[in-house]
Amino acid sequence: MGFPIFEGIMTPIVTPFDSRGEMDFDALGQHIDFLVANGVSWLIPGGSTGEYYAMTLEERKRQLAFVVERAKGRVRLAAGTNSARPADTLELNAYVKDLGYEAIMMASPFYSLPTPGELIAHFRRVAAATTLPIILYNFPARTGVDLGPAFLEGVKDVPNIVGIKESAGSFARTLEHFLRFPNLQRIIGNDDQAVDLFLWGSRAWIAGGSNCIPAEHVALYKAAAVKQDFVLAQRIMAGMMPLLNHLETCGKFLQCVKYGTELTGLERGDPRPPLLPLAVAEKAHFRSLYDQLKSANLPGLVD
Repeated sequence: MGFPIFEGIMTPIVTPFDSRGEMDFDALGQHIDFLVANGVSWLIPGGSTGEYYAMTLEERKRQLAFVVERAKGRVRLAAGTNSARPADTLELNAYVKDLGYEAIMMASPFYSLPTPGELIAHFRRVAAATTLPIILYNFPARTGVDLGPAFLEGVKDVPNIVGIKESAGSFARTLEHFLRFPNLQRIIGNDDQAVDLFLWGSRAWIAGGSNCIPAEHVALYKAAAVKQDFVLAQRIMAGMMPLLNHLETCGKFLQCVKYGTELTGLERGDPRPPLLPLAVAEKAHFRSLYDQLKSANLPGLVD
């Protein structure tokens, strides 16, 4: 069977919560409309930016079904189905296939710290239970284990493991992927390497920050991957870097992204505990970076 080519900006969407901490589907619908209007190519509910780890299985299913209904074919859909409990992942994979999702994204089960051999067995089992293509998500800072080259060697013959979002931070690691695993689609996961990886042939960027600055992400994609104008891409990236660097280094990525979506005029609510919203001074600093970025009108350089 044919598998999709992942192209464009793929947004792992935030999950809006109301003042009681319950999912706010009106706000989620508005957010989906906002992202579609700003040109993102894929939506990914169920990623770490969506706080899946703080949601029940039933809540996750309700969200996944809602996204399909609201998107109405206007944008392509992949589902984050990771869980500390592999049985939940298997259940979600079957559920999203019936809903019509085109792909699934999975990281290592967190906290349990499986060995490379155990990871190989886990992903082979999951892949055998679905016909959907799988995007691997390597983020050892979150999961505690590395989906490194030895792991990739152990799953390279699995036909529906088709891509990887590499977020280990190593540019050399990603270049190794290009050389050793040429059939694996490399989806940008380290935001500061976006221009470099588009130059090396990546066609997609899974970007949590695109929840709040989608037009800028789309502009960079157009400049680098579509126009292949890397002088322009570098100029756009330079304008984005102060905010992106803050997201990656402040220790409050999700909180900043959620606050950033508020700055677009759309209420998203606070993150669920144990996370807390930004303090007043933290909001002021992020707001200054956001306003600086918006004043540059980077999308206007491409359109």
